[in-house]
Amino acid sequence: MSSQRILLTGASGFVGQHMARLLLEQGFHVSALQRGSLGVELPPAVERVYADLSDPASLAAVPRTWHGVIHLAGASVPSLFATTAPVVQNVAMTLNLLDHLQEARVLLVSSCHVYAPSDAPRVEDAPIVPQGRYGLSKHLVEQCAPHYGQRLDVRIARPFNHLGPHQRPELVIPSLLRRLTATRDETGPVRMKGMDSVRDFIDVRDVAAAYLAILELDSPAHRTFNVCTGMGRSIGELVALVLQLLGSKREVQFEGRPNSSDDIPFLVGSPDRLEADSGWKPQLSLEQSLLAMLETMQTIHKEGQP
Repeated sequence: MSSQRILLTGASGFVGQHMARLLLEQGFHVSALQRGSLGVELPPAVERVYADLSDPASLAAVPRTWHGVIHLAGASVPSLFATTAPVVQNVAMTLNLLDHLQEARVLLVSSCHVYAPSDAPRVEDAPIVPQGRYGLSKHLVEQCAPHYGQRLDVRIARPFNHLGPHQRPELVIPSLLRRLTATRDETGPVRMKGMDSVRDFIDVRDVAAAYLAILELDSPAHRTFNVCTGMGRSIGELVALVLQLLGSKREVQFEGRPNSSDDIPFLVGSPDRLEADSGWKPQLSLEQSLLAMLETMQTIHKEGQP
């Protein structure tokens, strides 16, 4: 157990909520950096630190020394990157944070979308060709790390497709779960846009545990780590698994055309480096993740009924 101080940006986000709870469970003192009301309920033990990462002057009252900083804040939904504005925003927020800090272990959260397309699992040294503006923004965030290496202990996480309870409802998997739940009694095929691509799905609770494992490495030999399971599952397999959990036997049909520039056929990672350096391993299966999401959706639906 620890009483060390952790600054968490993006605490109101999907990963941030799980990260805050895990840090508290592990005995850390957690401070959430926020501009105003978060819009979500974090545990009462989480301290609120008010500042705007887009405004360097507002950071003046924020402590400059921490045991650890986990930087989750920023635009994170690829579909929102229709212009370069969120790219600039993500880089500026990261630079402002790193400029302000004096001493800390800092975890910058990047993305698997920095990797070049390939039909092989991505290792950390695989070629970098950012996919879409979202991937570009994360690649540029990574480039900030060496500039601050003499003052800060910066590590980089490249998470793959994470899912789990309380994921934003407009995203692909939660939207799909709502759609399949609403049509569970239909018998016709489930028609899917895009390709039946293969992804490395990982539960958000395993992602949070991985981030903490990376942050807590003492003098790590590596600075960049994939956060993934190493297991590729097709979208069709995921849909079939959801249908099975719902007790439906419908077929699944795909259009076969990419939805966007980051809708590539195969995106699977290798977790070997993180497992070897920290001992971390994913604990939750895809079925467990989907079941938790379905149960959470049902609870929210019941609570919303009059």
